[in-house]
Amino acid sequence: MRNASSELESFIDEAIRRGREKGYHPTIFIGMRQNLGTIPAISKLVRSGDLQSGFMRLHDLNLLDWTIESAVEKFPSEFDKNDIACAAFRLQEARKG
Repeated sequence: MRNASSELESFIDEAIRRGREKGYHPTIFIGMRQNLGTIPAISKLVRSGDLQSGFMRLHDLNLLDWTIESAVEKFPSEFDKNDIACAAFRLQEARKG
C-alpha cells in the first residue's frame, strides 16, 4: 500500500469537512480510506466505470474542486497514469455542464 503525502491527507480531510458542512457525509469513502488507505481508496473509486454518487453530489454542492478526482489532479505524482486519466475525464465532463 502506497502512503499518501501529508498534503494529500490534509486535502482529503478538508474535502470531507467541507462536504459535511453542506450536509454530505461520504461514509463509504471514509470506510474505504480506513480499510485500504487514502491512495488505494481513491484509485479504486476513480477507476470505477460508474460515476460515483459522491462525485455528483459534490458537483451539485459546488464542491467540484474538493472531489477525489480533484485530489488526483492536484497531486498527480501520487497516482499512476490510469488514475490520472480517469480523474481527468470525469472532471472534464463535469466542467462542460
